[in-house]
Amino acid sequence: MPLLIVIYIFILGVAALLAEMVLPVIFSVTFPVLNALGIGTALIPLVVIYASLELGDERAPMLACALGLLLDLTSSHHLGSSVLLLGVLSLLIVTQARKPLAHLWIFRLTFILVGTFGYLVLDYLITQVELGRWYWPLDAWSKITFASLANLVLCPFFFVFAGLLPRLCGWQPVYELTERRFRP
Repeated sequence: MPLLIVIYIFILGVAALLAEMVLPVIFSVTFPVLNALGIGTALIPLVVIYASLELGDERAPMLACALGLLLDLTSSHHLGSSVLLLGVLSLLIVTQARKPLAHLWIFRLTFILVGTFGYLVLDYLITQVELGRWYWPLDAWSKITFASLANLVLCPFFFVFAGLLPRLCGWQPVYELTERRFRP
C-alpha cells in the first residue's frame, strides 16, 4: 500500500501538470481575466504540499523532485530549478508533518499560502537571474499573489478529493498512525 499511494499522488501530479499546461490556453480564450490573474499556474506546489503533509516521510521529497523534473522537462525552466525548489519545499513541510498542530486546517492553509507564494517568488527570481535582468513588474507580483490565493481557496476541495480514494481503500495518512502522547 505505501508504494500505491506514492503512485497515486504521482498520477495526481501528472494530472496537475497537464492542467497547468491546458488551463492558461482555455482561460486566454474564454476567461482572459483569470489568465491575467495567474489562476491555474501553481497546481504542482499544491500536490507537493499535499504529499508532504499526508506522507510525512522521505517519499514526499522524492516525489516532489520527480514532479519537479517533469515540470522542468515540459517548461522553459533550466533543468533542476523546479526539482530544487519543490524538493526544498517538501523537505521543509515534512519536518513539520508529524506534529499534531500541522494538521489543523489553519496550519494547512498557511502551508499552502506560504509554500505556494515562496515557490513562485523563488521560481521568478531564478528566471530573472537566468535572463540576466532584475525586473519585477506589478503584473508578476499580482500573478504570484493571485495564484497563491487560488491555491488557498482550492486547497480544501483538493485535499478532500485527493484523499477520498485512498481512504476508501483503507489507507491512513502518517499523522493518523502516530501515537499521541499527552502530558499530564
